[in-house]
Amino acid sequence: MNPFSFYDAPAGDAQTPTRFAIFGIPWDANSTHSHGCPRAAPYKLRELSTFLGRATETGKDISSFPMHDFGDIQVLASLPDKTRENIHQFVQGMLPWDNCNPIPFMIGGDHYCSYPVIKALHDLFEQQNKPPFGVIIFDAHLDYYDKWLDKESDFHCTVTKRVSDLSRITPERLVVLGVRDMDMPELEMAKSDRLHYIPAYKLQSMEQITQVLQDTVETFHNRGIRDIYISIDIDVLDGAQAPGTGYTIPGGMTYRQLWNALQLLTKEFNIIGADLVEVAPDLDLPSKLTQITALKILTELMGFITESK
Repeated sequence: MNPFSFYDAPAGDAQTPTRFAIFGIPWDANSTHSHGCPRAAPYKLRELSTFLGRATETGKDISSFPMHDFGDIQVLASLPDKTRENIHQFVQGMLPWDNCNPIPFMIGGDHYCSYPVIKALHDLFEQQNKPPFGVIIFDAHLDYYDKWLDKESDFHCTVTKRVSDLSRITPERLVVLGVRDMDMPELEMAKSDRLHYIPAYKLQSMEQITQVLQDTVETFHNRGIRDIYISIDIDVLDGAQAPGTGYTIPGGMTYRQLWNALQLLTKEFNIIGADLVEVAPDLDLPSKLTQITALKILTELMGFITESK
């Protein structure tokens, strides 16, 4: 059953092809379980969607967006290789769905879930000989460990490093925005690899954010990048606005700052995929503020994409 009431819009037809492909990855086997259970987020966000009105802030009718909810990818927590294979096959098989080539919108799960989705798109672009795309990550954490505790190469705090290792992305097509919690080993590796990241203290005003984004746009455009994937870890927001996540850090962006940033990016790039991760419903009681905020971000981003094309 799909509890997303406003995601029950027509799936698309020849006149109105499906634009957005919604799916969940209820997987947090790559996280520390004492910090919440983001695997519950895909279902809980669907369940809560009836709480919101059906219009975006700019007045777009969400129920008119041509979208389809594909449900959740099968996760086998004890078989991570098989789970990654499931994600890869699902994404590559979904994109030509009904000849619509919809934009994947993934709901996690922990942040590691982003990597197999991005890799599937990366491999598909390579197979189709398309120009490389860029990746913009909003996150309080750098997540640039090569191996967590010198053992775990596939973990929530290695996701940025794994993405940067992809041959057609590398650090030059990757930007991390909102960072304010780093360890020295990952910071040293990031500097060595020339990873472009923007600390949160440089994003204190909308003027600063606009300038940073304009610089990013110019850099990407100069490198021939017109397509981007957007990954949003909910902890990029200040902990006061999104307390229901496993690793809340003070000093983050506001919802409005993120809203403006996403609007700007959709005007400058073709969005080929997006995700929102690390919402932990069990840590979001009783207000459910984080889950509501996550839903708003997802639907507003879809609205921006709809408006920009």
